[in-house]
Amino acid sequence: MESIKEIFRIGNGPSSSHTMGPKKAAEIFKSKHPTARSFKVTLFGSLASTGKGHLTDVALTQALHPQELTIEWRPETFLTKHPNALKIEAFDVDKKLLDEWTVYSVGGGKITDFESDENENRVYDLTTMKDLISWSKKIR
Repeated sequence: MESIKEIFRIGNGPSSSHTMGPKKAAEIFKSKHPTARSFKVTLFGSLASTGKGHLTDVALTQALHPQELTIEWRPETFLTKHPNALKIEAFDVDKKLLDEWTVYSVGGGKITDFESDENENRVYDLTTMKDLISWSKKIR
């Protein structure tokens, strides 16, 4: 189970999965590549379909400023793990690819690459309602 702190997140709207998640992913990726001169973000599926109206491009621009940013919109392409997917690429001064990261904005500003949860703040090891009910009966 996640901490109560993970339930209520504060950030840009109107859609946390279209602004907070992508912005958080971009900030994390940028911090890992401080020498990058430019970035490219490819938005897939739902993020690309409604990203302009939900200000995804604005959130990404804010997160990656002052570096150059190119955004590619692919609303017709849905990645298999989640409909809100983005790929972030970092480039050096010669436009050589330094690194890339595909990440998913899964709601409420939460992101995952489904490989590592380095930003996950797990406080409890209970993950199902059955576990929670069992645990609560034990502490009575």
